[in-house]
Amino acid sequence: MLVASGFKLITPKTPAQKQKLQNLPAGTVTMIKKGKKSYYVFPDPAHNQAYVGGPKEYQAYQQLRAEKKLTREDLQDAEMYQDATMEWSVWEGGEGVWGPMGGPIPGGF
Repeated sequence: MLVASGFKLITPKTPAQKQKLQNLPAGTVTMIKKGKKSYYVFPDPAHNQAYVGGPKEYQAYQQLRAEKKLTREDLQDAEMYQDATMEWSVWEGGEGVWGPMGGPIPGGF
């Protein structure tokens, strides 16, 4: 998703750069200010590299993440509704579970 959002893959060259990479929190994008510019960095210390983007790339990344999350949630909902253990046949519009829909409640007022 990072590359699709426009993030560039960089490899630290100096020992100081490698140390900075190791000090970044793993598994998350961190904003780093350098002068008046903001950079967003996602470290991959296992491969000695990082994904770096600016505000525009970070916004695109957030948008992709939101779309993927919605796609995942939609899939989970669809799987839940297909679940045979829900026993939809018993529900029959509520009758048998809630009493006749729109009719008097048995033993009601």
